[in-house]
Amino acid sequence: MNHAEVRHRCESLVDDVLRQTGIPQPWDINEWLDCLERARGRGIDLCALTWKPGDATGAWQPRDDHDVIAYPANTSGYHQNHIILHEIGHMLFQHSSRCTLSYEEARRIAPDLDANAFAHLLDHRDGTVEEYEAEQFAHILHARVTAQSVPPPRNYRPPQDGTTASLVARLTATFGEP
Repeated sequence: MNHAEVRHRCESLVDDVLRQTGIPQPWDINEWLDCLERARGRGIDLCALTWKPGDATGAWQPRDDHDVIAYPANTSGYHQNHIILHEIGHMLFQHSSRCTLSYEEARRIAPDLDANAFAHLLDHRDGTVEEYEAEQFAHILHARVTAQSVPPPRNYRPPQDGTTASLVARLTATFGEP
């Protein structure tokens, strides 16, 4: 996996999506999802679930006429937004939507069934690139909406001297815009 290429793909997708949706001021994930639904012509239903340690924190499932995103109800709003954006990343990249369980989750859900009964739900493929893409998409989009929604600290002054500006330029070239 080439991390720079993945980041570039994610930045391009975030740019395209935000051109279509804009960023609600102040940031509100529900308003933004309404804009995304209009841009895509397809509904998105959110489903808040109680999260337990060891469970997957989010899931996306496409339906015939809409998409469903599950996220944990019992975590911070910031974390919920990030999880929802991660699942949106999977959705927009059109990653495989295969519902997956770990062996531990399968045993907890149905302890009396043999794990082979869940074979069609157990993930045996390497989803590293898809997970990395979805996570990068969420981080980049979350950073962009936060940058638009949060004013700079009081008395903030951008660097003026050449040395600091040079350092900022190098850091920006390396890590990208926040």
